Amino acid sequence: MEKNKLVIEKSNSLGGKVWFSFVLFGLVGQITWAVENSYFSTYIQQTITAESWATSATVIFSAIFAAAATILSGALMDRIGKRRPFVCYGYIIWGILTMAFAFFGNEAYANDAKTITMIVIAFVAMDAIMSFVGSMANDAAFSAWVTDVTDITNRAFVDTIGSIFPLIAMVLILVGFSGFANKGQWAEFFAILGAIPTVSGIIGLFIFRDSPNLKPSPDKTYINQISFGFKWKNIIDNKMIYICFLGMMFSSIGMQIWMPYMISLIVDTLQVDYVVSVVAVILASAVMSIAAGKLMDKFGKEKFYYPVALLGAAGGVIAFSTKFTQGKNLPTLLLLIFGGTFVMASSLMMAGLFNATARDYIPEGRAGCFQGIKMILVIMMPMVLASFIAPLIIKTVALTPTAEFLVTHPTYTNSFLYPHELFLWAGLVTLVVLIPAFFVKKDAKNIRKRKLEELNLIN
Repeated sequence: MEKNKLVIEKSNSLGGKVWFSFVLFGLVGQITWAVENSYFSTYIQQTITAESWATSATVIFSAIFAAAATILSGALMDRIGKRRPFVCYGYIIWGILTMAFAFFGNEAYANDAKTITMIVIAFVAMDAIMSFVGSMANDAAFSAWVTDVTDITNRAFVDTIGSIFPLIAMVLILVGFSGFANKGQWAEFFAILGAIPTVSGIIGLFIFRDSPNLKPSPDKTYINQISFGFKWKNIIDNKMIYICFLGMMFSSIGMQIWMPYMISLIVDTLQVDYVVSVVAVILASAVMSIAAGKLMDKFGKEKFYYPVALLGAAGGVIAFSTKFTQGKNLPTLLLLIFGGTFVMASSLMMAGLFNATARDYIPEGRAGCFQGIKMILVIMMPMVLASFIAPLIIKTVALTPTAEFLVTHPTYTNSFLYPHELFLWAGLVTLVVLIPAFFVKKDAKNIRKRKLEELNLIN
């Protein structure tokens, strides 16, 4: 087989309705997750307590409930052969639950240990329920639907576009809604952003359609459906899917080490302009990722794994070097932008690479089932592991806030400023991605050839 025979001149078209549904539910889902992943932790740190155990508790329980939801609902939607009701009605309920966080109010809570503990418990419980519904609608149903409607000629591009939705979501929140959070108007912030997925779910009832090729799974019982991806024989038969998920897991651990602390890191530790730095990183990394996604589909994903992993490691080191320019606004800002862009672009491209490759290996009618496995390895495990790793880094090399700082930031009492080393470890962990990437590269030409033959694009 000559190499140029595996180069695709033109990807298969998805159609306008599919693209609209993909952008609507993909972007709105990430807007809602951005509220949960970044702003819930910021709300806790600024109005309840900055102690890392509170943020970690939120992350851990959110991950556990999200994983359970994806496993249970993913198997169910495969069994009945439907994604649409899980996506549309799921988004409606997801938005309502997000709006409910407005009831926590705008004022900082009293600095009393018992009160703080009770508030954190209530917050964690609500977040867990919200994560359960969100994961059912987005991580299980929507992600399985993307597998249903794409193929090997367009998956890398589609998944890379999908991977930048979190960045676009962050920009939209920064430009349109962060003013509420910055002014301490958290009730308005949660109410408005919670309405968005609810409205999207209603729109979806009129435009969202399942793939015509989607059929109910032949498994005899629901338990068989749930357990499919956990059986040793099925793991061996579909080992490349699990290897891809491990690659995404290591990449996600790197992101989770610093992402929950991002806003506080930039605003309180680095003390540079948050909006300028974040928007610059988002735009630059998005452009890099989209361009790479097109090239991946055309020339094959296997050529990109190693360079992308090294890019992320380099970005972590560059962002960490802000430690040595602390107090110098422009050098710190530039290092943060360049380092952050490399880290973010690497994470986005890794998501596109491994996610698209995993979809290529998923058996017909099993897309929902494997979303549960993906949730455990790619979402839950990184969140849980990083929730132990990050506090360890923080306590080992943390910066002690000054008395002047505590006057304006009382939630940092008995806590620390988040250290630059979070960037460094995020970059170093990315290098572990090279291990699963090695195995994926070995089989890349075989799977590409087989999938192109199935589509009658090569002889």
